[in-house]
Amino acid sequence: MMYNIMRKLRNHWRIMQNCFVLFAFVFVSFALVGSSQAIGEDFYVEFSPETPGPNTSVSANLISYSFDVNRANIVWVLNGQTKLRGTGQKSFSFVTGNLGSRTDISVSITAEDGIQLRKNFSFQVADVDILWEALNYTPANYKGKSLATSGSLIRITAIPYFPESSSKLIYEWQIDYKNFPDFSGMGKNSFVFKSADIYNKNKIGLTVSNYDRSVVAKKSVDIEIGAPKILLYEESPLEGPKYNRALTGGVQLEQDEIIVRAEPYFFSIKDLEKLSYEWFMNKEKVIPEESSNILSLRKRESSGRSLINVKISNPANILQYADNSLGINY
Repeated sequence: MMYNIMRKLRNHWRIMQNCFVLFAFVFVSFALVGSSQAIGEDFYVEFSPETPGPNTSVSANLISYSFDVNRANIVWVLNGQTKLRGTGQKSFSFVTGNLGSRTDISVSITAEDGIQLRKNFSFQVADVDILWEALNYTPANYKGKSLATSGSLIRITAIPYFPESSSKLIYEWQIDYKNFPDFSGMGKNSFVFKSADIYNKNKIGLTVSNYDRSVVAKKSVDIEIGAPKILLYEESPLEGPKYNRALTGGVQLEQDEIIVRAEPYFFSIKDLEKLSYEWFMNKEKVIPEESSNILSLRKRESSGRSLINVKISNPANILQYADNSLGINY
């Protein structure tokens, strides 16, 4: 029913147009980059994905409520070459080019009643990467990525691949699907925010475009939120901490003394000096002689076993807490 109503209205409109023009040929042409729907007077084309990256498969679907697309003759042209033609050919797929390349799409339609329509679209291939860095502590020789933990600060940085300079692009940021205008704007490719609660995650979304939005790229990344942890290392008075091997389970005390160092992985760097250390030996609290993160243990005259436990907490963030244990065999 809707189709018939729209068709009647369209026919009345054409009668009015013929009073002012001598022909009924309609030509519609415009560029599209970064929009999922290109909408015109008589039909629109839906692209998926809406902002394709380099060498990406894209599907185009022609939709109209003004004429029957299944009875229309449709021609799809890709970069000047006809790729698909025929009655009812309302869907077309193509692959974008390399980064920085341009893809031109043209679709020509002859409707059932002979009316001719045409639209042109262009895709300027751009891309963007999102990098994140948790501002949490790890030892200097640690080669892995510092993990995000509850309430820690995370630095987000966008690396765009655009024809324009990154400082001239407009960045629109989202955190957990919410727009953050304070972080968004021209040249704002980096910001710092406070992470979610433990065992949760943050989703960072970004839309980058040039000034006239003729080139657009989108990207998102999930940041998993974990927990801080403590690793224990033997420390040599001459060589320092032996970071090549963490102490786990139980160790046999061969020398007269062992120095155990507790490293607070993934606690907030800004709170590092505020961390609270608690040491226990066989459930009895012990106080380190020197640094709060180093405990010296001396060999007993008789054989036996001691259980060492250390707890680290962040008074500025109660969700940043960890503990670890180590057995010492004499």
